[in-house]
Amino acid sequence: MNIVITGSTKGIGYGMAREFLKRGHNIMISSRRTEAVAIAVTDLGNEFPDCSVLGQPCDVAEFDQVEALWDAAERGFGQVDIWINNAGRDGMKVPFFALPQEDYMHTVQTNIVGLLHCNRVVIPKLYQQGGGMIWNMEGFGSNGMTRRGVSVYGSTKCALRYFTKSVVAELEGTPVKMCYLSPGIVVTDMLVPPPDQRGEGWEQVKKVLNILADTVETVTPFLVEGILAADRNGAAVRWLTRPKTMWRFISSRFIKRDVFTPLGL
Repeated sequence: MNIVITGSTKGIGYGMAREFLKRGHNIMISSRRTEAVAIAVTDLGNEFPDCSVLGQPCDVAEFDQVEALWDAAERGFGQVDIWINNAGRDGMKVPFFALPQEDYMHTVQTNIVGLLHCNRVVIPKLYQQGGGMIWNMEGFGSNGMTRRGVSVYGSTKCALRYFTKSVVAELEGTPVKMCYLSPGIVVTDMLVPPPDQRGEGWEQVKKVLNILADTVETVTPFLVEGILAADRNGAAVRWLTRPKTMWRFISSRFIKRDVFTPLGL
């Protein structure tokens, strides 16, 4: 299959790219930074020489750049089978009233406007080629949960779930399928705030994260297998389900997890 992943030069996006390549699929790498795209394409291309690894810089908040990303993938692969909307940012982890305007605007532009741009470009293109799948990446806030310092990011992810649910209904009966992708809580630079933004409650938050969080290497194989197995509109691949969450808290009494120390955090 031919797969486009936005925001795929690091973190979950890069991890998914590697897992798809391990399974023999072709990947289009993308992010805002040209240099990061070039490095990722080179590294993955060297690791998986039998697969096609392409790259295209793209700021998803810019409609014309999203169009260029699709064109590059179509030109390079012939068609796109799966498009994963993974690009996102969380911004500064401080109370909303302390956020600079440029910070929350950047988060909204990437997480909401970028989501809309990508789906507006991709849905008609997939329809024209006879079908395909779109996966929208959920995150903290998708289920309505709140936490100090992530009010804007959480709001964008709550909106993402509503948007996805709405468009799933609109696509019913068409050859284009839209689906939900939820990685749970993954230890990346988006999860761990810089030292100057951690605040007094960080150590308590860290205790909870050690119970619930996982590494990219743990989560991405599950996500990729779920994506490849899905065959219906509105499908959902979710790592941290409610039963799994309950078991993590129960088992934390006798199983001590530490997902930070091995990563130097």
